[in-house]
Amino acid sequence: MRRNMVTEIANIIIFILLGAVTLLLILYILLQQKYRKLGIENRRQKELFNRMDNEQMDRYHRTQLNPHLLKNSLNGILSHAYQTYYTMDKMAMVLDYVLYESGEELVSPKAEIEFARNLIGVNKVKLSPLFDMRVKFDIDELDSMFETLSLVPLLTVDLIENAFKHADFHSADSFISIGFTFKDGLLELIVSNKISKRSPLQKNKGGIGSKTLEERLILYYPNRHQLRRFAENDIYTAHLQIKLYAD
Repeated sequence: MRRNMVTEIANIIIFILLGAVTLLLILYILLQQKYRKLGIENRRQKELFNRMDNEQMDRYHRTQLNPHLLKNSLNGILSHAYQTYYTMDKMAMVLDYVLYESGEELVSPKAEIEFARNLIGVNKVKLSPLFDMRVKFDIDELDSMFETLSLVPLLTVDLIENAFKHADFHSADSFISIGFTFKDGLLELIVSNKISKRSPLQKNKGGIGSKTLEERLILYYPNRHQLRRFAENDIYTAHLQIKLYAD
């Protein structure tokens, strides 16, 4: 009888996992269809882009970021279904932030940093356990600005996603390094990775996300931010600083 119970429990677990993977596949297919529609809409939106005011421009940027973020994250989940439970938990938090918090004009550094933690967790599923992944958070949670609504949401997406997208995962010395610092109202993010030979980063080119990030920083934090990107010895580094308090 005990053996039958174990077998039944095992069958239930397998059924749940298969259901979860099936659901993910359906979501992936629906997202691909949405992407094809977005391609058509993007061509039309570009014609109107120059006539947009600041508020409309920011809304446009966010529609570009969100589907791109979800597609990359779902790809990571599908490639390692055996980690479905852990990844789905992280993904649920990422989706919650994207669907609800990103619609707000401002969020707290606490919320954005927690989002970044979860986004990194989702993307790590794509990596081998032996891959050199370095993540460090040096956060002053007692800082008066830590829970203040002062940060535009999703500013960290581009730099984190690019590291996982363009890193070299095959060389023995490959790595990804992500460091967050928050102190005295200053948010700092440093991301570096060994560049894949096929990566456009070697040519210092950026996509929609890169251009969007720079435009949003100029729009919301004029004279209060610094963004540097450079490649040296096949290592790409992006360094972002944002001063959240006004002088």
